[in-house]
Amino acid sequence: MRSLHLIVLSLFISIVLQGQKSSLYQEIKTHADGVGLWWVGHNGWIIKSGDLVISTDILLDYDKRINPPLITAEELAEILDVSFVTHGHNDHFNRAVSKVLSEKSDCIFVIPESCISIAEELGIPKSRLQVAKPRQTFELDGVQVEPIRAIHGNANFAIYYEANLQDCGYKITIDSTTFLQPGDSYLLEDHLFLQDIDVLFFSPTEHNMYIDRSVILINTLHPDFIFPQHHSTVSVTEATRFWAKGYPDEVKLRLSQPLQDRYYILREGDMVKIK
Repeated sequence: MRSLHLIVLSLFISIVLQGQKSSLYQEIKTHADGVGLWWVGHNGWIIKSGDLVISTDILLDYDKRINPPLITAEELAEILDVSFVTHGHNDHFNRAVSKVLSEKSDCIFVIPESCISIAEELGIPKSRLQVAKPRQTFELDGVQVEPIRAIHGNANFAIYYEANLQDCGYKITIDSTTFLQPGDSYLLEDHLFLQDIDVLFFSPTEHNMYIDRSVILINTLHPDFIFPQHHSTVSVTEATRFWAKGYPDEVKLRLSQPLQDRYYILREGDMVKIK
């Protein structure tokens, strides 16, 4: 009889745990004061303003991740309104996560033309796709979106052989707050011509803007909030070093004190209130 009670108790605990949501999900779900921003690793950001929740390049299900994600794709599917994708690499347009979002949410996917075939393979309905083209602005759910050209780099500071001019970064304006997500790209004049960027995400990796060009971007845009990304998420090996290892500390050291005061090196799950 005692063993039967233990089995029943174990089943009950298992059911309860399955019904619980992660603390990060709860934090995002209940956030109601101003614009909140969470880093979930790599280029993955979740932004909430009012009832609107958007994300960029969410990477949760990936075998090279250093730490397990703090929110699941299923949890994200319950709260997400818009999923921004910059290009087709699996660490940015993650197939497993996007499949869950396609099947278990009603979110809209903002994707560049270079990702249309991937979206079709995943079975994402065309009615839920917003195709972005560099330098062609649009509005979505009250969000102003300006797609920015992105040109992908590679190892040894070279432009990627398969770089696609259809890839995008995004200037996103929500409730008068402007975010810049360049995606995976070398520094372009497109970035330097931008104005009034409140929140900057940038990737200080060898195959992106690295150190010097990241400093140029930051010094030119003078954003109120500066967030390095594309670091401390994926295991660094000789094969992955050029894209998995970031240099956020090295960039910070080269900035003026006022800009250092606006510079945030987050841990996964950290939240910053933008306004």
